[in-house]
Amino acid sequence: MRTTTEVQSVPPGPDAPAADQLGWFERNPFACVEEASRRYGTPFTLRLGSLGNESLVDVEHRGEWVFLTRPEQLQAMYTAPASMTSGAHANQVFFGTMEESVGYIDGRAHRRRRSQLHPAFSGNRDYVAIIAQAVDSHLAAWPRDTPFELFPALQELTSEVITEVVCGNFDAADRRALARLLPRTENARFTGDEMLAADDAVREFVAERMPGHLARSEALGRDDVLTSLLRHAAEGDGSLTDEVVRDEVFSLLYTGFSTTANTLAWAFVEVMHSERVQRALRAEVGGRFRHRPLAREEFGDLDYVDATVMEALRLHPVSALNGVRMVSEPLRIDDYLLPSGTILVHCAHVLQRSPDLYADPLGFSPERFLGKQPDQYVWGPFGGGTRTCVGRGYALAEMRMILAMAVSEIRLDPLGPVPRARQQGIFMGPADQARCLVRSLR
Repeated sequence: MRTTTEVQSVPPGPDAPAADQLGWFERNPFACVEEASRRYGTPFTLRLGSLGNESLVDVEHRGEWVFLTRPEQLQAMYTAPASMTSGAHANQVFFGTMEESVGYIDGRAHRRRRSQLHPAFSGNRDYVAIIAQAVDSHLAAWPRDTPFELFPALQELTSEVITEVVCGNFDAADRRALARLLPRTENARFTGDEMLAADDAVREFVAERMPGHLARSEALGRDDVLTSLLRHAAEGDGSLTDEVVRDEVFSLLYTGFSTTANTLAWAFVEVMHSERVQRALRAEVGGRFRHRPLAREEFGDLDYVDATVMEALRLHPVSALNGVRMVSEPLRIDDYLLPSGTILVHCAHVLQRSPDLYADPLGFSPERFLGKQPDQYVWGPFGGGTRTCVGRGYALAEMRMILAMAVSEIRLDPLGPVPRARQQGIFMGPADQARCLVRSLR
């Protein structure tokens, strides 16, 4: 039993001022956590304050971020009693927001909101027609045999898809406008202020079109995710206000395009640098996608495609912070009794490149996932515990479809080595925008 005389402390980390540590982290998050783990072991502590979000949130915390990079540490974090950690408070600091969408609430309200969103994003909904139509259109438009930036093209593709899923009952012009706006929210070519302005523009765009959307959807006889949320709001307890619905829709749109495009870009980068992987993918895909329309069951036995996506997620997680919790009561991790106000970080980048967990950890080898379900504390790019990404099933299904259809139609040739990772906004994408040449296979 824990006694009150135990000393509360955080793991070792740099002695530099917090502002210097934040600057180190922001310049290159992956290089920072790699070096910190080498210097200080695991877990380690970085003093990152509020990640520059001090003016945007009022959650009290210590400014100490404890990075967890071992399976047993993550298990302790994700299985801690709900009274001892808060995902909502940690996310509010991480993302710099005080909104009430699913990532920023705890307890019963969080469980209820997830239950409202889960049917649309569990992977059980059939979005094959939406995705296939978008893939066909975009692949046909990609220029052949000339230098091409794949990453922003994938952002455009996934923006169109998530817009159709979430706001598909907007009129066609509004859907096109919203899909064009989304990539501005996660783009290293814009300043932080410009990306925040794009965030606000998306929210305003959605809010202006919410009145009457439920009635229009009922007249059309079909639902999109916004319609489902508005119906829950109309039938609920008042917690889903117009502002909450707007913010929930923004969160779904933003994460639904950005993280998916990011992972697909890394998957294509790695595939184009490996003839072995290309051959295995083409052997599995064959000619099954050369007819239309496509049916969902045609994507059901793509084991090597699935393994390729999983390997991209292992080697290239979208962030150095893949799940965060704030300690609400003193919590033991390894030999440390962490004080309240400490922020815990699931750091998949270090975890998933650990040589004692993965053979040849820096090599790209989808074979390591064939016929295997990885341990949730060894492979966890979607976070973990009760706050695992609500869109996990949908994202995996979408990435499987896009990769498989592309492999059957085109070949990508790289225009340089595998690029380093660069922060695009919140997430880490290929620094060279995944430059390549697109070659037609037919």
